[in-house]
Amino acid sequence: MSHNSFEPGNTAPDFSETDSLEKAQQLYAQNVLAKLYLMPLNFGGQDAPHNILYVLPVVTELKARFDTMVEELLEQDKELSYSAEPEYKGRSFIPSKLHMRVRGDAELSQSINIW
Repeated sequence: MSHNSFEPGNTAPDFSETDSLEKAQQLYAQNVLAKLYLMPLNFGGQDAPHNILYVLPVVTELKARFDTMVEELLEQDKELSYSAEPEYKGRSFIPSKLHMRVRGDAELSQSINIW
């Protein structure tokens, strides 16, 4: 079994060998990983390498739920500061966790375990 993939029946993916952008992009091309924007494009984030992570598809869904809550607060004219910070294991290019936080007129935080 490869250390760079998430195979059916394997509940604990291991991306410790995915130690470069090229390897992450290969897994993205194979639909193993999905592209995630740290700062959502609809919040002014850019489609640029510094704003992109490669993660399991379920992580993009979980982050989208968090971002929807933030969007609802913004629609209520709340003044907010948004951050999303990845945490890494070893030399892996794939983050092991993602920490999201909103501060200001409302406070929200969530951490997603990726692998």
